[in-house]
Amino acid sequence: MEKLIRSCCLFLTLSLIACVQEQTYQGEQRFGWDDFETIPLHGKVLDFDEDIMNPYHLLVRDSFLLTMNQGTEKLCHIFNLHTMKKVNEQVIMGQGANDMIHPFFIDSKDSLALYDPMTSNVFNYSLDEFVYSGNVVPTSKIKLSEKALFSELATLENQYVSVSYRPDTPCYIFDAEGNKQDVSFGKYPMGPEEYSDLEVVNAFRAIPASNKKDRVSVCHIFTDLIDFYNDKGELLKRMHGPDHFYTSFIEFNNGTTMGSKPNGDYYRDAFYSPVGTDDYLFVLYNGKFVNKPGHDLLAKNLLVFDWNGCPKYCYQLDKGVSIITVNPIERKIYGVSNDPEYHIIEFTY
Repeated sequence: MEKLIRSCCLFLTLSLIACVQEQTYQGEQRFGWDDFETIPLHGKVLDFDEDIMNPYHLLVRDSFLLTMNQGTEKLCHIFNLHTMKKVNEQVIMGQGANDMIHPFFIDSKDSLALYDPMTSNVFNYSLDEFVYSGNVVPTSKIKLSEKALFSELATLENQYVSVSYRPDTPCYIFDAEGNKQDVSFGKYPMGPEEYSDLEVVNAFRAIPASNKKDRVSVCHIFTDLIDFYNDKGELLKRMHGPDHFYTSFIEFNNGTTMGSKPNGDYYRDAFYSPVGTDDYLFVLYNGKFVNKPGHDLLAKNLLVFDWNGCPKYCYQLDKGVSIITVNPIERKIYGVSNDPEYHIIEFTY
């Protein structure tokens, strides 16, 4: 009888260990809230002379804050942070040679650049001309050789990195002329579920950011996982936390449409709006269940990592924001809130 009890205990112990092992990503390193230095930040609402419309992307350049908006005649609005006045509008929505459909800012070092994933075009501008001219003309324009429809672009010296939204590799890398390089950049995480091709591209939707030199982060939207890569696409660190949850997507085929949809029991927002500086990755963390009451995109935890993937700071924001941009020289963070109307909040760190 004693041997039987011991055998049962051993079996249960091994089963528990197996379960714990299954609920991890291969090669992950776990981190928690206690790994950060926690610093509260108090935000100031900026009172511009004209309304903030409906921004989905932000960029700060020198003393100018640029907002990219939905539903406006010209997509990009430019504000002077010293005078608190709107100084210009640029980028016509359309299909003309220099028009765009849904562009994003590229956080590059030396120029002002925009990427329109709907057309795969990258536009480069002089900052002064973009801010002050009537209808700005790009100084250069390239077209990526492969579509990256659901991605922003990060830069590595004279290269671009995008999330692929393809099952073969999580990221693409392009040279300065827009040619996709014939290398595999990164690998999808292997976790507690095996995914089909249709499931994996949605389960591991992500946003890239970089230090503009030799490091790239891939911040996942539906699981609290950040992958850190070098400029060759080699995984340096797979950081899982702070709440250690997993994503679950289910393939469907209704006869006319094939795709995958989230399992509502596991459907949570994780990381978004990553910003890379020379020394740090800043990224908003949400953690809320999408299908539960009280869900919104206003995050109050801004996590900071160094480019070795080590947790450094957790800035606890007194006002939630959904999008950020960072000025590391002035040590300012600018965020968008829509509570109750769209406005910009400034934090000093």
